Amino acid sequence: MNLKETYAKVDSILDTLDFGALLEGFHKYRFAVYNSREICLDGKLIPYEDSFRGNTSLLYSGEYIAVWDIEFSPMEDMEKLAYLLVHEMFHCHQFSNGEARFPSDFALLRYPSDPDNFTKKYNENRYLADACEHGDVSKLQKFAALRAQRLSAYPEMVAQELRAETIEGMAEFIGLKALQAINREKYASQVRDCIGKLREESGLLFDVRRISYYTGVVFFLSLDALGRKIENDFRSTLTVYEQNLVDTRGVTVQMRPYDFIGEKYTALLAEKEAKIAGHMAHALYVPCNAFICGYDPMNMFRVRDMVYCSHFVCLDENGRTKAINNAVLLVLAEGSEREVCGYYI
Repeated sequence: MNLKETYAKVDSILDTLDFGALLEGFHKYRFAVYNSREICLDGKLIPYEDSFRGNTSLLYSGEYIAVWDIEFSPMEDMEKLAYLLVHEMFHCHQFSNGEARFPSDFALLRYPSDPDNFTKKYNENRYLADACEHGDVSKLQKFAALRAQRLSAYPEMVAQELRAETIEGMAEFIGLKALQAINREKYASQVRDCIGKLREESGLLFDVRRISYYTGVVFFLSLDALGRKIENDFRSTLTVYEQNLVDTRGVTVQMRPYDFIGEKYTALLAEKEAKIAGHMAHALYVPCNAFICGYDPMNMFRVRDMVYCSHFVCLDENGRTKAINNAVLLVLAEGSEREVCGYYI
C-alpha cells in the first residue's frame, strides 16, 4: 500500500470518530504518513523534509500535526494505525493547550538502580494490573499505597514517572478510547496487552519511560472502569495521577520478592556494557563541543557518562544543528546531562 492509499484509508476511519466525545475540546488534527523519500500530508505527496522524525507530533508551518513513519514503523492494520495517530494527535492537543508537565528524558536516563525500588515497582504494577482487569478498588488502593512509599523514597525519580504517565499514558488512553469506538474487539485485545505488559517478567520493568505508557494508561482505564471522571487540567502543575488520587487510608499492602528482578537487571547492565564496548571497538572518536538538541527517547540509554543512541541524534555545535542518522555513542561532559564533548561513530 502506498502513502496516499494509507493516508486515505486512515483518514476515512478518523472521520468516523467524535473527537469531542473522547475528551471535551479535543478535535481532529492534521496528520501525515511518510517514509524516507516522501510525505503524504492532507492527501498530497511532498518531498521528505528532515524535520519529520519518528512517530510524534511536530510544529509544521505554525501548527501541530501528527506524523507516522511508515518505513520505520510499518502498519498493515489501518484501524490500529488510526488509533496510534489519535495518540499522536493528543500530543498535538497537549502542546496546543500549553502542556508543561513533560518528564526530563535525561533525568530518566539516570534512574536509580536500587533493586528495592524495582521490586516495589513490580509489585505496584501487578496490583494495578489486577485492579484494571477485575475492576477491583482494593487492588487499586494497594497499588496507590505502594506508589506512595516509592514516591517518599525516590521523590525526584517517581515524579518523573508521573510526568511520563501524564504525557504518554494519557495520550494512549485517549487513543485507546478511539480504538474502542473503531473496533471493540481490537480495543479489548489492546487493553489485555497493556495489562500483560505490567505483569511481564522482562527488561521492560527497567525501561521507565516506556513502561510509563502502560502504567499510565492502565491507571486511567481503571479509573474509567470504576466510573471516575478523570481530571486533567493542562494549566495545573499537578500530574494527572496527582489530580486523581486514590484514597489509601487504612490500606495495608504486602510486597513479594521476585528472583527475576535481580537476574534480569544484571543481564541488562551486561548487555548495555557489551553494546557500548562493541560500538567503540569499530568506531571513530570525534571530539566536539556541542549539546543534544534532538533525540529519540525510546531508543537511547546511558551508562556512566556515555549515552548510546541507536536510531538518531541531533547535536547543536555553535548554533548549527548536526543530524547523525545512525547509531552513535555520545560522551558527555563531566556532570552534564546534555553537553557532549565527543562521540564514537
